[in-house]
Amino acid sequence: MTAETRGAQPGPVRPKAKDVLVVLLSHQLPSDLERTMETWRSVVSADSLLLAYGGASSNFSKIDFEQKVFISDPRLRLRDQQREHQSWEGVVQAANDFLQNSAHQYLYLVEYDHIPLRGDLLDRLKERLLTEQADVIAHHLHRIDGTSSAHYLYHKNEGRFHDYFARISKRDEKGVILSMLGTGSFWKRKAFKAVAACEEPFPIYVELYLPTLAHHLGFRLRDLTDQNRFVMHLGDRGSEIEEARRQGAWTLHPVKTLPASFVRPL
Repeated sequence: MTAETRGAQPGPVRPKAKDVLVVLLSHQLPSDLERTMETWRSVVSADSLLLAYGGASSNFSKIDFEQKVFISDPRLRLRDQQREHQSWEGVVQAANDFLQNSAHQYLYLVEYDHIPLRGDLLDRLKERLLTEQADVIAHHLHRIDGTSSAHYLYHKNEGRFHDYFARISKRDEKGVILSMLGTGSFWKRKAFKAVAACEEPFPIYVELYLPTLAHHLGFRLRDLTDQNRFVMHLGDRGSEIEEARRQGAWTLHPVKTLPASFVRPL
């Protein structure tokens, strides 16, 4: 890859966090995925990066990276993710299987179009988790029961929906339903493994299921407040990278295609 493609030279290389497993979910073509992986390799070492591949099975063998797993779960590949209740159960279980033989104490669950802008991103996330005294931090985390949230309305009339969480809840208030943006959630190992140990009882949209389950299992979740404006659902923010970095962004989402001028995390 040429210097022009790489962008400007990065600053001093920082020690990479060894106790965080980055689980990167992607369906990209191998040619596009190569650059995404290179970007993440500037933040995390190869042995702490797990590629969860949800693209075509014919492309999986062409990906030149050792720590990869093919996610065959058809509920990851739904057209209407909200109404059909997209699930990341296959991703969660693949990550949990990997943790069985690793000592990582934290896990960062992120999509391919959620790019890191800071070389010390994982240390920042760990520090925020400690500051918040939380087990999970996530973007756009908020309570939605009793609201007109479309995500909630798709589920609220299913009696089994509230019944499930009430049955497993360790909380006094058993009707709480939380929502978060799917990408960019940062977990303590114990919280993630507790969620992974619960079998999804019926289709529940991932952006409700993961945070609500973690909450009712007794874990503390907090919002990544100041970083939310840099992480949104829609669009392509590739042209905003450097401005977002100047404004204090740790990451940016969504960035569908990295521009040729992209400067890797500093």
